Parts: sequence; structure tokens; C-alpha cells
Amino acid sequence: MMKKIICMVMVLVITSIIPLVYAQLSLGEPALHKLITINVGDQGDIHVTHEINKVRSVVNVETIEGTLSNLNVTDVEGNKVEFGTTGLESITGITIFSSQDDVIIEYDLHDVLNFEDGLWKWDYFNLETTKIIFPKDVDMLFVNDRPIMLQDAVGITCYGRSQGAICDAFIEYVIDESTMNTEIEWEDKKFIVGVRTLTEISLFNFDQPTKRINFEVNEDDQLVTLIIPLELLWSPYDVYLNDKKILKHEFFSNETHSWLNFRPDNSGSVEIIGTTVVPEFPILAPLFVGIVIVIALQFKNRLNLR
Repeated sequence: MMKKIICMVMVLVITSIIPLVYAQLSLGEPALHKLITINVGDQGDIHVTHEINKVRSVVNVETIEGTLSNLNVTDVEGNKVEFGTTGLESITGITIFSSQDDVIIEYDLHDVLNFEDGLWKWDYFNLETTKIIFPKDVDMLFVNDRPIMLQDAVGITCYGRSQGAICDAFIEYVIDESTMNTEIEWEDKKFIVGVRTLTEISLFNFDQPTKRINFEVNEDDQLVTLIIPLELLWSPYDVYLNDKKILKHEFFSNETHSWLNFRPDNSGSVEIIGTTVVPEFPILAPLFVGIVIVIALQFKNRLNLR
């Protein structure tokens, strides 16, 4: 009988605790964010900063998924702000009770990014506008399979509900990615095509009569970026894998080169077809032809005047 009473008491205690936990998770309204800033380190470590508008009532802040440490909550002047945390095995949320100034929440995250064969990956989702700053040796990245050239920028901004959107970004990047230069010779002129990829490519060739660059990719589902001299092969381009047209992105260009990216699903033969190629006759030939036409017209006019 005594055992039954003890069991009943334990059940009542457990039952009474569970609603309190869930009540704690739903305490207050979602905080009004100004911005989330994420600094990504070389080794995939992450430092997160939430900028929150001043708090007049109890609000909740959902933390970014991962193993959280070094949590610090202050106002913009650096004064400590009263807060509580939620979560069972790890912190998943922060409750702020009040603050006369805007609130800054900072913490470190681990076990967030995946590193596979030289490629960093992160499937990031958040309702709030987020600025993501990458390591200094990252000059190009991919968001939802779309290439982005950072150039002088240090990162990207992914818009959230403050802009009527949702930040949903599958991010991939390589730190300090090298460019393999492949030399193509046509007649007496040499051209350099840059190749950026983590897979092995072979049998790289340029066929001038058909306006095609050909090569073999030896692995499945690998990103490939070519830096093509416009003097060799002019854009726009079509890309084929084993004679089947595939999706491509022409995402950056300057006066001399065009950047072309694609992701073959399978290994096989890749063909890149451009609109025009390096001329088959000397580049000054049209100028000479034009001069001859002008001289001929002038000579004809003189004959007519006589």
C-alpha cells in the first residue's frame, strides 16, 4: 500500500512539473528584433548577437540552434539585464523581464556547421533579419545553390519578417579556395581559363569551330565555377552534362572575364557552349575592309562628278 502511495505521489509530481516547463517556454511575447549578427570563425565556431528593442513587458528570444555557451545579456550601455533561460537539455530561449534601453544578447555556438570534404555547410532558418559575416578568406559562397561573389563585402544580409520575408538559407562556402588555371592555345594566342572546384576534372579542351569548352567531372554533385575570358568565348552560355542541359548561373563579370557556375548531379562529360568565339581571322580585318569600302565610295563619287 505504501509503495502505491509513493508511486502516486511521484506521478503527481511529474505531472505537475511538465505543465510548468511548457508554461515557461511560452512565457511572454516574442521580442522585437532589430537585427541578428552572426560572426563565423575559421573553424566553424559562431558568435551570435541579438539586438532587441527596449523591453516594456516580458518577452522571449529564441536562440539559434546549437550548443550554446558564454551567454551575456546587457543593455546598450553595458548594464546587466534581468533574464531567465528556457530549455531542457540545453538553452533554447531567453526570457527578458524589462529594460529601459535596447538589449544586447550575445553567446557562442558550437556544433552548427557541417564540414564535408573541404566544404562548409549550414542550413540556416530564422524569422528575423540576419547579417552573417564570414571568415576573411571567403570570397565566394553559395546560398540556396546560387553563387555570390563577396568582393569587398564581409558577408550577407538575409531578410526576415521586419522586411516581410523569412530568412531561409542553405549556405555553402570554401575557405581560401584556390583557382586552377588551364591554358588554352588557339593559333598563336594563349588564353587562361580559371577553374574553382573541389572535384577532379580532366580532358579539358576547347573546340573553336563548335564554340565549346569540354571536360570530364569525376564526382557527383560537386560545385564547379569557371572564369572564362570573354575574348575566348562570349556569354551567355549553355551547359550540358552528358548531352543534357543543366542549370547554370552567370553571376559575375567584368570587362575581360565572366564567372560561370553549375553543379552536375553526376560524373560525366561537361560541355559549355558560348555565343561567339575568338575570331577565325585577324581582328584588324574588319577595319581594313571598312577602309577599303570608304575609299571605293569616294573614288566612285569623284567619277560621278566628272
